[in-house]
Amino acid sequence: MGWLTFDGLNWLAIAVAFLVSFAFGWFWYSDAGIFKLWRRLGNISDEDMKGASMGVAFGGTIIGNLVGVIVLAMLMAATDAMSAGAGLVMGAVLGLAFRAGAHFIHNGFALRHPMISVLDSFHDIVGLALAGLVIGLMG
Repeated sequence: MGWLTFDGLNWLAIAVAFLVSFAFGWFWYSDAGIFKLWRRLGNISDEDMKGASMGVAFGGTIIGNLVGVIVLAMLMAATDAMSAGAGLVMGAVLGLAFRAGAHFIHNGFALRHPMISVLDSFHDIVGLALAGLVIGLMG
């Protein structure tokens, strides 16, 4: 498993990629983005929102996104895909294959509206593509 190493990773690029991806998600799931539609499709009420732990939600989001960006950087380094274009494509492919696939599997069995999977998948594909673009640009 030669790819499973932190050797040679540009941690500044990973941090910037994480922040860019997180900023996209912040917009995507805001009222200016798709939050109202996403909430309506998920039948999430105002009461549900008041009872939700934003610490848990953001904590899981931060950890999951950080792990995804680090693994993307590891795979980019191992495959010598260290250009902006290669990073963009690799991020999008990983987002489609692993994150989008998981959304459709889990949300399908949870009987959630299919559009939730589409919206969440778009976020993950674009978020990882942006992260790959940044890593590719910064080396």
